[in-house]
Amino acid sequence: MPRRHSGIVASLAVSVWASVCAAAVFDFENVPVGTRYGQQFGSTPGQVVLTQDGISMSVESFFFTSQNFVGFARGEVGGNVDPLFPTRPLELDNMNVRFDFTQVGFDVTQVSLEYIELGGLDNFSVNGLPIIETSPLSDLPSNIAGGGVSLLNELLDPSTGRSRITLFGDIDSVLVGGQEFGVDTIIAIPEPATIALLGVCGLAMVLHRRRRARA
Repeated sequence: MPRRHSGIVASLAVSVWASVCAAAVFDFENVPVGTRYGQQFGSTPGQVVLTQDGISMSVESFFFTSQNFVGFARGEVGGNVDPLFPTRPLELDNMNVRFDFTQVGFDVTQVSLEYIELGGLDNFSVNGLPIIETSPLSDLPSNIAGGGVSLLNELLDPSTGRSRITLFGDIDSVLVGGQEFGVDTIIAIPEPATIALLGVCGLAMVLHRRRRARA
């Protein structure tokens, strides 16, 4: 391959690598299986219990308004939903969790999360807006935040019901949970301009190292 073409390919590879690395990822792989949250485990609603890659997770009350019910029962790393995910999830029992993206170091314009519903009602909210009570989450509107944020819901594994929600727009936080619910692999992605800048910076860093190695 001509040297010029090799340089172009290398530049594209660095840009793609930088784009992937720019994302903030929250999962439960480094949290011991059986770790529990909830009232009987010393947690309080609104308490931040985990922070990873600049994303903080707080445990929150669950609402079933038509039944005059407010729950704050249990969240457990692994739990009964563990075999249904390819990586370690969080099982929720009458509890919500809120993921805050304001400290990741960039403006978040895309968020995805994987989930499984095992029964009962679900809660969902974006950017602190009023909680939507629904079941299943596939019934959520595509314009989830008054037209400011759009939503895509995908079924990933028909055998287990594992699905993924992807949000597009300016996103500061997402709240999700349910009566019997599993969640995993929350990914926050910066706006395209930030990705492009990180790609250029990554390429410049590689070229700088090459020049130093040749000196």
